[in-house]
Amino acid sequence: VFDDTGARWLADAVILAVPVHESCRLLGGIAPRSVAAAGRIASASSVVLALAVPADTAFPDCSGVLVATGERLRAKAITLSSRKWGARADVQLLRLSFGRFGDHVAASTSDDELLAWALGDVATVFGLDIDPVDVRVQRWIDAMPQYGPGHADLVAEVRAGLPPTLAVAGSYLDGIGVPACVGAAGRAAEDVIRAIGGPDAQVAR
Repeated sequence: VFDDTGARWLADAVILAVPVHESCRLLGGIAPRSVAAAGRIASASSVVLALAVPADTAFPDCSGVLVATGERLRAKAITLSSRKWGARADVQLLRLSFGRFGDHVAASTSDDELLAWALGDVATVFGLDIDPVDVRVQRWIDAMPQYGPGHADLVAEVRAGLPPTLAVAGSYLDGIGVPACVGAAGRAAEDVIRAIGGPDAQVAR
């Protein structure tokens, strides 16, 4: 294994815990069957704005809203974070998510434009003109796998095409939630342990 500095590492086994497009790039000359299957798993991008507003901002008594596709709002979700996870004394926190499968909002929209969209959507939904005291923008490019019909078959093909001492883990396999990602990582570890130690190798979970 060569890292990005050019250093060479010797390993009995390798687990690739990277996004699907990185798996395809790294496996290109090693596991063409796996790459062919993984390349059919599409991904979406998202960008999240976290806003801090004055503590006395009069939001309604709810935890947020989800926005259906086709509505005139720009955001796909507005979460009143302080309502869900506890409030700070000096500010309230909220976040707005933008970007859907097939669009390029997360990659191509400027921070200033996203903030303008956020302020407009909050005004439309809650009837409030907010004045944030702090703003953070986090972009997640190609970070949300899309699980279409036949996804389980694609995942089986990805795994079947790998050499015995090479495994993959990531949200594009068995689900995007934390339990699913932990499960995929555990399975990858078990696979390479058994590849090294034989089918009877003991695996602690």
